[in-house]
Amino acid sequence: MYLAGTLYNTGFENQEWSRGQSDSAVMATLLMFHVTAVIGSLVTCFLIERYRKKQINYVMMSFVITGCVVVVAVPHNIIAIAFARSLMGLAHGMAFLVVLIHGGEIVIKELRGLIMGSVNFCVISGVLVGGLLISVRTDALDQHRFLGILGLGYMLIAFFMNFAVCYESPVFLVQRKLDIDAARCMMKLRNESTETWQIRNELTEIRTMLSEDETTTRSIWRDGNLRPLVLLALAKVASVLSFNYAVNMVKLNVITHLLDSSETEAVNLSITILMSIRIVVGMVTMFAIDALGQRALQLVSIVSTAVVLVAIGIAYLAADSIPHDYGAAVFFACEVGASLGVTSVPDVLCSEAFNTKKKALSIATVQILEHVLYVIIFAVTFKWDFTVPDQYGVTLVTAGIPLLPIAYMLYRKLPETSKMSIRQARIEFYKRDGIVFGGSKNSVEALYD
Repeated sequence: MYLAGTLYNTGFENQEWSRGQSDSAVMATLLMFHVTAVIGSLVTCFLIERYRKKQINYVMMSFVITGCVVVVAVPHNIIAIAFARSLMGLAHGMAFLVVLIHGGEIVIKELRGLIMGSVNFCVISGVLVGGLLISVRTDALDQHRFLGILGLGYMLIAFFMNFAVCYESPVFLVQRKLDIDAARCMMKLRNESTETWQIRNELTEIRTMLSEDETTTRSIWRDGNLRPLVLLALAKVASVLSFNYAVNMVKLNVITHLLDSSETEAVNLSITILMSIRIVVGMVTMFAIDALGQRALQLVSIVSTAVVLVAIGIAYLAADSIPHDYGAAVFFACEVGASLGVTSVPDVLCSEAFNTKKKALSIATVQILEHVLYVIIFAVTFKWDFTVPDQYGVTLVTAGIPLLPIAYMLYRKLPETSKMSIRQARIEFYKRDGIVFGGSKNSVEALYD
């Protein structure tokens, strides 16, 4: 929900906490989320190797609860908002890393795309809720105070879920020679009362994977790890280019001009329309990704988004004006294309692409790149006047053109790993020849050979 502050202009210049403050102070307050998210990712690289996920989750919750209490108590103070956004960013950076590593290690391979794709679905849902709540002006309850109260409600649910149903990763337990605990956790995760042959096979493959990883170093630049790192970095760059403050503000202003209502209502309705498209199409994609393949959906999503952004951008540059209803229709189509996988598939791939010893720092590196790009785009375009159509063409073409070479690179090098175990998927990412691009999957032995 707090991510919405740097993806849309939610009217922060008219909010109580920003009145009388310089533009640089307001911008720094909003960007604190991303700065501390980077710190959270790096801190979690250290914690996740030493502590169980349930303990780390409680640390995250304490940060969120503290931040929520601060904004509930002092919603009009810029220092309080900056402090709260810092804690939220810290928790976000930690949570993203834990979820991708933990989720990738415990889900069944046939549903990894569905379950790990739901991470992005949660983010999009949060941006919708956060964007609406922060932009709503009401005398009854301050926007940030309401956001804090809602956050405390979420943390209450999270506390009981973490206490009752957070089972440790069998990979983490086998690494520490806790085979009995690993088998017990695997039985709970697979909802079995006994250790079935399938569970034994999964545990055997985990042991094999860990024994293979023991021969490698922890450097993310060696042992073939650079290949998946570059591929996932490119996927994240595509994700940010398709969904950032500048591009979103162009879409928001075009749709806002089309709506016949007050400015506040038009902004709220525009955010609702855009994010609802992402939620609906994203949900369909989430359930189709394991059947259709994550590689195909991601490439279709990147190419369609790039073509639409470049085409409408050139149209804005070439024409004096474009009717807002035509522009809105094109942007709705762009949202559909962007919802097919350009933002969700990278999370799925991060959960399965890396060597166990390098996974935490590799995913953190990809996440840090994402936050750095968000910071750069927001800082550069923060004071741009997006109500002027002249800005539209430059923004859209600049965002769309780099997507085309990225799509080509991923088309040539990105393997199809849906329904593979994490060991199979990781081997596929590290291979240079004979990469699986679709269709039937090779056996584990053939992949490793």
